[in-house]
Amino acid sequence: MLKRTITLLGLTITVGALLLTLGCGGSNSNPVVPVSSDQPLISRGGQPPSEPEIRIGATIWGYKYVGVRAVDPEGNRLKYKIVLQGPVTLVFDQSQGTGQWYTSPWSNTPVSDFASGQWGFVKLFNIPSGSYTISVQAFDGTSWSSNKSLSFNF
Repeated sequence: MLKRTITLLGLTITVGALLLTLGCGGSNSNPVVPVSSDQPLISRGGQPPSEPEIRIGATIWGYKYVGVRAVDPEGNRLKYKIVLQGPVTLVFDQSQGTGQWYTSPWSNTPVSDFASGQWGFVKLFNIPSGSYTISVQAFDGTSWSSNKSLSFNF
């Protein structure tokens, strides 16, 4: 009975991790439209990314993380910026090459940018407990999204 419970728990964690990483399916939000080489390419251009979403948590290994996600109307790749202000101030800005960014909180392979709509995470090691203001933005190579902030206690 215990072996079956442990096996089911392991499968549940694996399926949950896959759903978090790969999503639950659905329509393609960035379809590629064929364009003839003799037709000009029309772009909406210049629209900033959407206001970012923020995800805050801790892994089973005990470190804290902050995640950010935004969508670019043109489907451009995004770079994210997170500023934590509290007992210490930390800045993780991909547009300036600061901080290690990952596609999941448990990943060990840093990335330099993200697809439109993809979550980006930074790990917070040895951060002191206290009250923080967390501000996030997304950058599509041309313009920044609006700033999204919230207060949180670690």
